[in-house]
Amino acid sequence: MELKDCNQQELINAYDNIIVYTDYILHSLIDTLNAMKDYKSAMLFVSDHGESLGEKNLYMHGIPISLAPKEQYEIPFLVWTSSNANKTLKPEKLLTQNYVFHSVLNFLDVNSPIYNEKLNIFIDR
Repeated sequence: MELKDCNQQELINAYDNIIVYTDYILHSLIDTLNAMKDYKSAMLFVSDHGESLGEKNLYMHGIPISLAPKEQYEIPFLVWTSSNANKTLKPEKLLTQNYVFHSVLNFLDVNSPIYNEKLNIFIDR
């Protein structure tokens, strides 16, 4: 079925199904990482964008942020770390995609002149 042929409830159902499947994939990944007891591991999941499902009569994504509803720019950012990773999250209220690069460098103990501690979400336990 083409997007243009879907009613709003069908669009919402399709989106909900994608979220349920994403949740299943992330759960499976966490189970796999958790079973690898000899490794310190982490999973960071950041969506690339949100999605409008009729808010302000808008659909999809890509509207300029000055006009876009929050559903397009407030996106999922999930973090899981293994119990032996010796890392915990800083108590931040708002995280953005800008934190991913610097947090991965920190988690992997990579030294780089472009590393920015202010954009790292982890602290050592």
